Amino acid sequence: MLRSPTLALVALLSGAAAPPAPPRPAHGMERELLVENTDRGTVLRLRLRPGEVFSVVYQHSIYDQPVTEDFVLDEKGRIVLQAVTSRSAAVREYFGITSAGERHAIARTMPEIVFRIATGTAQRLRAGGVERSFLELGEHGDRLVLRAHPS
Repeated sequence: MLRSPTLALVALLSGAAAPPAPPRPAHGMERELLVENTDRGTVLRLRLRPGEVFSVVYQHSIYDQPVTEDFVLDEKGRIVLQAVTSRSAAVREYFGITSAGERHAIARTMPEIVFRIATGTAQRLRAGGVERSFLELGEHGDRLVLRAHPS
């Protein structure tokens, strides 16, 4: 096996096949989204590819209108809110969005997000191609903490 760049270059110029490059450490390695039910001590781990979007879908507790929040995990292990979608102008205004249109890009970075499982229709988590009700992770009123963890 050729080990030096010079030998690899000589082999390449002489028509010999150069050895494959050794595997590099993955830049932007997969991360895990951890969803911890702090009331029950349980944790759900979901693997996400770099840049993969996960969403929380719910009925806004004040305006009783549907909302979708889209997030990604950044390279520093933080959660970034990328977009908010709602047909309700009141919900959009709650997020500080005053322009027209249902979907709006946002850039809010946070180390974790805390949700209480809604007493009415529970929120849903869309991640890794699967949609789960927050009720799969606990009961109405339970506290769920979402955070990133390198995998």
